[in-house]
Order: sequence, then C-alpha cells, then structure tokens
Amino acid sequence: MSKSDPNAPKRLALIASKGTLDWAYPPFILSTAAAAMGWEVGIFFTFYGLTLLKPELTAAVSPLATLPCP
Repeated sequence: MSKSDPNAPKRLALIASKGTLDWAYPPFILSTAAAAMGWEVGIFFTFYGLTLLKPELTAAVSPLATLPCP
C-alpha cells in the first residue's frame, strides 16, 4: 500500500521471538488472517522462536508474566 503505487501488493512481516505457546499465537493467527485476505506474509523466527517449527510442538504457556514498572 504505497502512496506512489496504489496497486502494490499488501505485505505483512512478523517476528516470532519466543518459543512459548503464548508468544506463538500472535504471529500465527495474524499471518493466517492476512494470508486469507490475500496479503503476502513472511514470518522471521529468531533463535528462540525456532522451537515453534518442530514437528511435535511441546510449547507451553509461560508461567512468568511481564508487569509494567510503576
């Protein structure tokens, strides 16, 4: 969606940075939704995100939550 070319293909790039299940859902759900709308989608898996590509996924929800600092 470039202003110079309105007919340019719509693209989405996402980064999967962690291998826990709660961090796996956002890139996978967003990428499938964008692909269903006809967008070009790419997911970059960082070193820790590579565990999401295993044939048998043993990921679990992370027990630690990040809380904002006061």
